[in-house]
Amino acid sequence: MKWFSLQLSRHLRLAAAVLAIVVSGGGPAQGQVKMRLTARVDTTQPDVQAVYALLGHYFNARPDSAYANPFWNAAEVAYHVGEHHEKVDLGALFMFNGLSAKQFFAIYQPTVLSIEPAGAKYVARVLLYADGPPAWVAADHWNPPFQLRYYAVRNAAGQWQLENTWPNEVGTWNELVTPWIRFHYPPTAKPDAAKARRASAFCDSVVTLLHLAAARPFDYYVVNSEEQLGRLFNYDYWLPFLNGVTQKAYNRTFSARGREQHLHEFVHVLYPEVKNYFLAEGLATYLGGVDGYTPYRQTLRAVAADLARHRPAVPFKDLYDGTFRYPTNGNPRYVAGALVYELVAQKAGVASFQKLEQSENTYASFLTHFAALMQMRAPQAEALLQKRLAAYAK
Repeated sequence: MKWFSLQLSRHLRLAAAVLAIVVSGGGPAQGQVKMRLTARVDTTQPDVQAVYALLGHYFNARPDSAYANPFWNAAEVAYHVGEHHEKVDLGALFMFNGLSAKQFFAIYQPTVLSIEPAGAKYVARVLLYADGPPAWVAADHWNPPFQLRYYAVRNAAGQWQLENTWPNEVGTWNELVTPWIRFHYPPTAKPDAAKARRASAFCDSVVTLLHLAAARPFDYYVVNSEEQLGRLFNYDYWLPFLNGVTQKAYNRTFSARGREQHLHEFVHVLYPEVKNYFLAEGLATYLGGVDGYTPYRQTLRAVAADLARHRPAVPFKDLYDGTFRYPTNGNPRYVAGALVYELVAQKAGVASFQKLEQSENTYASFLTHFAALMQMRAPQAEALLQKRLAAYAK
């Protein structure tokens, strides 16, 4: 999941000045998000017009914030905001992700593609697109980033309110329960009980190895594609390259790879939060591989060989902060983090992981903590990382 955060964080750095110009130069300010529609949206129908107006109200009512949004299903507000202290719109995590709603809608304008009946509800599809994209959007082809999918349902007073796609998707799914994992499968999936038991056994081994007394059984949603995964988060289309997502607030994780074993995400959901993002992904990769299936050393060898052949001058810091990356995945950064954990385990044992994870979310802090565990000065520790990475190319 963190690859998308890293990619958009880079975008934010590049776009900071552009955003200031766009927002101050007459773009849609908070409370002024303008919507467009296609000919398919028949606003002469009272219910369609009401849902169309509802979407506009929602986009102008701080959709980037976790609060009791008055335009959303009250039961979902109570669950997501009241119980879990999260945004009520499950897609907001990916849609804004560091941008305010004001900044986001200054770039991407919503066009309502359709509002169609679905039983007693309506389904609205909304395209987000930048007509005059900033340079960073055009350069990285980050347009359009999303096509939203929201449900609208009447409340007890007969008023239309928005609703997540989630309850309309997972209500017919099947379950398979193991000691550590409750698996959730779409109706078309074929559960593999043997693989499910092995996945649960992996979780037990991680908890035992790292003495995770606070870990508890969790929910795991197995889907077959990024599109199917996106649907659970209110997207008919999304641009981020996401094959796995973990939501610790809900004690659940997801995979778009259609298999019972996504060990990387299992580590995320079992292990306490790590404030250094590089280390959080490094640990999950060290124990569960980049893709949740392939052993990390196999991916590390491939990345190291590529660096040795084509980019031998890339410093470790560029792997740490994502300055060097592949266009469609975060493999270099992930395996660099796994290498750190490998060296710490060899030198000081797994019990020292928590000392490493006291690092702040900066390269300088990381290097200081790593060097202390290696019992060497920071420049020597950095040279060691570079050397051991190169050794994996041989």
